[in-house]
Amino acid sequence: MRYAEFCAGVGGFRLGIEQAQLNWQLVYINELNESCEKTYEQNFNKKFDSKDIFEIDANSLPDFDLMCSGFPCQPFSIAGKELGFEDARGTIIFKLLEIIKIKNPKVVLLENVTNLMRHNSGKTYGTILENLDNAGYSLSPVMLDSAYFGVPQSRSRVYIVGFQRSEFGELSANFTKHRTSKTPLRPFINHGDYSIPISDRWQAYIDLYTGKRSLDEIPFTVPKTRKSLERVANGCEIEDCILQVRSSGVRALSLDEPLPTLTVLNSGGGAHIPILTKERRHISITEIKRIMGFPEWYDFSAVSRTDAAKQLANAVCPPVIASLCLEIDSIAKQKIMK
Repeated sequence: MRYAEFCAGVGGFRLGIEQAQLNWQLVYINELNESCEKTYEQNFNKKFDSKDIFEIDANSLPDFDLMCSGFPCQPFSIAGKELGFEDARGTIIFKLLEIIKIKNPKVVLLENVTNLMRHNSGKTYGTILENLDNAGYSLSPVMLDSAYFGVPQSRSRVYIVGFQRSEFGELSANFTKHRTSKTPLRPFINHGDYSIPISDRWQAYIDLYTGKRSLDEIPFTVPKTRKSLERVANGCEIEDCILQVRSSGVRALSLDEPLPTLTVLNSGGGAHIPILTKERRHISITEIKRIMGFPEWYDFSAVSRTDAAKQLANAVCPPVIASLCLEIDSIAKQKIMK
């Protein structure tokens, strides 16, 4: 397989394909993000075709058998404004469809948040599927949760897999949904890793949430969304849990379950990275790599810790991609054998 990756981020699709030990060849990669390019080059010694995707001339691209893309999810996510196709980022899918129609790859693999299927009462998702169907693809969409692929994070995503009818005929693939049992976070904690310390304010918040201080004893004005925990997960011990910051408040999460979808909330150019209450520190980049299914060797030293955390939180989980691509490869080989 010759493959091309669009909206590549830091190469999660490539990592998945390599984890699957598939002898596929990357022939093109596009991303317009200087920080991501630094990380990608640090690890793969290769730069992007770093340009706005709308400026790509599809006819000038090399031929490829597989298109991969985790196209922007913000326009379709319940965490955003859900502007869909009215958001410029939401129209990137139409550029991808244009490229698909011109290059006609044998297989298409697209990833996005599950709310894409519900957005605008399902009309957005229906439009995407209809366009792929009209472009000549038999579709096998599947919703997969990374927690069942050895990743300690419950990150459900929809994967739209399309097989070119002229190559495969009418095909409906049943992809594996569970490779492992549900994966808890606790075994993946790198105990004693204080590489990202918390602020004095967060020391005070932990004291507040664990009952060591009252609200009146906090020496600063506490915002409304910080005065108490928004949610405490079942079986969660506040003294030994994860605190995850959302725009609506702070949630206490159990270490004995998969982490809910990793979020790194932007704040004034910085980021709210989840906190371990027992060790009173932010989780480390090493731990975030494990939570995303990235290999230990993957190097983020070319960028700041904040950028590294954001890049990881926006990535695809390589073990899920590995599973999908192994099965895509098997289907393709069966076609060749016939």
